[in-house]
Amino acid sequence: MIALNDTQLVIIDIQGKLSQIVHESERVLYNSRIMIEGCRLLGIPIVWLEQLPEKLGATHPSIAEVLTGLSPIAKSCFSAYANASFVEQLESNNRKQVVLIGIETHICVYQTAVDLLRNGYEVFVIADAVSSRTADNKAIGIEMIRHEGAKILSTEAVLFALMRTAEHPKFRDIAKLVK
Repeated sequence: MIALNDTQLVIIDIQGKLSQIVHESERVLYNSRIMIEGCRLLGIPIVWLEQLPEKLGATHPSIAEVLTGLSPIAKSCFSAYANASFVEQLESNNRKQVVLIGIETHICVYQTAVDLLRNGYEVFVIADAVSSRTADNKAIGIEMIRHEGAKILSTEAVLFALMRTAEHPKFRDIAKLVK
């Protein structure tokens, strides 16, 4: 099971026009924001990525505004793991469980998940905070990721699993986020 002190969040390419045209974009943006805010409340390290930001644009404003104090890592490879700065930041967090959110499920999320799994990480993909341009590609991406051995969860499932109990000091704050 996912553990608070062994988890980090990775945000993949929620940027530019693509972030507004993926399947169920409003739901993905909403849940991604909740995931980020929840992780910040729980003190979970966050690694933030952008795919070719000079061409695809910056992170969606509703996401960027909850990432104050952090800087994105620019990448050109579909798998974030092919980027040395990403691997360095990931390893410096010293946490072997990685929660993935972002776009597109069947490309960058999938390839990053596979590389993380192959390099000894346990991967949790948040199904309601990932997407692709089409529902079919999202579904295919989720199935490919599951087949590789990652766990598929929801935003609420992860946040409550991280707290483990209603007696957690941040329980009320997290409960307000997911309402």
